[in-house]
Amino acid sequence: MTILIDSQRSSEGVQPRRWPVGLALVLLLILWFGALEYRDLFHPDEGRYAEIPHEMVASGDWITPRLNDLKYFEKPVLQYWITAVAYKLLGEDEWTARLWPAVSGLLTLFLVYLTGKRLSGRRAGIAAALFLASTFEFFVFSQVLTLDMGLTFFMTLVLSTFIVSQDTRCSPLQRRNWAMGIWIAMALAMLSKGLVGLMLPGLVFVAYIVVERDWKMFGRVHWLPGVLVFLAIAMPWFVWVQIRNPEFFQFFFIHEHFGRYVSTLHHRSGGWYYFLMMLLIGSVPWTFAYAAALKRAWRDPAPDHFEVKPFRLLVLWVVVITGFYSLSQSKLPGYIVPVYPTLALLLGCAVSDGRFRLSFRHLFGIGAAGGVLAIVAPFITHVPKFAADADLIRLYVPWIIAAGLSLAATAVLGLSLFRSRYRYVLPVVALGSLVAFQLVVAGTQSIANQFSAEDLVERAQARNGRFKLGAPFYSIGMYDQTLPLHIGHPVTIVAYQDEFAMGIGQEPERAIATINRFRQQWFLERQAYAIMSPRQFAEEQNIGTPMVVLYANQRAILVARRNLAE
Repeated sequence: MTILIDSQRSSEGVQPRRWPVGLALVLLLILWFGALEYRDLFHPDEGRYAEIPHEMVASGDWITPRLNDLKYFEKPVLQYWITAVAYKLLGEDEWTARLWPAVSGLLTLFLVYLTGKRLSGRRAGIAAALFLASTFEFFVFSQVLTLDMGLTFFMTLVLSTFIVSQDTRCSPLQRRNWAMGIWIAMALAMLSKGLVGLMLPGLVFVAYIVVERDWKMFGRVHWLPGVLVFLAIAMPWFVWVQIRNPEFFQFFFIHEHFGRYVSTLHHRSGGWYYFLMMLLIGSVPWTFAYAAALKRAWRDPAPDHFEVKPFRLLVLWVVVITGFYSLSQSKLPGYIVPVYPTLALLLGCAVSDGRFRLSFRHLFGIGAAGGVLAIVAPFITHVPKFAADADLIRLYVPWIIAAGLSLAATAVLGLSLFRSRYRYVLPVVALGSLVAFQLVVAGTQSIANQFSAEDLVERAQARNGRFKLGAPFYSIGMYDQTLPLHIGHPVTIVAYQDEFAMGIGQEPERAIATINRFRQQWFLERQAYAIMSPRQFAEEQNIGTPMVVLYANQRAILVARRNLAE
């Protein structure tokens, strides 16, 4: 496939006109930030990563992360700090909870623009940023509260600063300073999500050195002062939290890093092809364009003012990271997000250099994909795998149809501009794809009551009055990550551990181990509340546990020891 965006010049040497960059940027910002507040925070990730900063602010302890008032050491602290600062400055809300993923995604677009501009010129930078912004999985992870987009930003910063440090047009002092930026970015990446922030860039650089036999690159990254800078930034929190919590090192490094990689202890397994399939879907609408750019980039001529071959480095970045996670026994979609900026850079540079051209066939494929999605969406409930959730899925189907139609309309508009106003094709397709993807994301609010406790809590209080301040709240055999956010305090977990196993092991008095022990406590309470599954509620009814239903949905039932009106 060939892709070229407005790089053609007439035989008379007439320069092509500029893209409407300003308008595109305004529309991008609206689409990027406009719906952060619209959606409830979803269980589990969004609730978890919103609650930990909330507890930091409430307790004043910014060293030991806690979730539901239990020690929680699965991830490092940097994003918690950033979100906690946002809470203190701007208030606690859905949009402030999601602010860092959205901002870090936007900053990644800016890095890609700057890096593309340095590699192949301004047009390459703009094209790369537009490709990346309109890449499905990248956009989705900029809109939801996980740690993946923050890690992606810092890893892209590692790559960008490395490329600049290898540019011979810079002075020796400038190159040394940029090399220090590599180590600063890796330290921040490690503080964002752990050892992968150091290991993944390190593996890519080692792979490049071995493949290209460029042994001098070790010296060009100034590794000795760089390691000192890295340790000065990354280590203080790790040392401090270890001093306060002697169990931290074993759990964080051994259990959560090595244990997660070599075993299925978190039940997040997948076949060797898992991330290849994720790239296939996550790269929409540029899937085949990215594949073509990646395939050809290894042989593409490198700019002569770099001491490395940047396009080969970008290819290795994609291959090594994808391969690393494909070998892991733990797999989640967000792991692969850091490769998308690199794919966008490869494609943006190829576009600018005239090696690819956005073809009529590609636009037709985008339109056809959107049309098929709109046609097939109403029949998803007939697939046996989804039949059990048919009523829930039907609420979401109109949004999927709208997204498919939007994508199809975008392609039709792009085709109408193909011959007469070609320079507008990429901005139009990119922004139109963003509209479609925002519909996919925003539409999840239609099923929010199945993934968030907000509706359950609000309806219960609207019907029965506000919960009594200070009354115990029990979570029986389950834990909804969004519940503490909406009741304003932690809950007492009953007969449940999962990711709280370490925290409960350290502070067992903060949980109740068995249902029978909970029942004994429940009978002693004058006023208390509990949440449980419908199955657990039926069991409590059968044995006569005194409970008044405050509100119920298909997923959970909220009960009280006594009615609030009594």
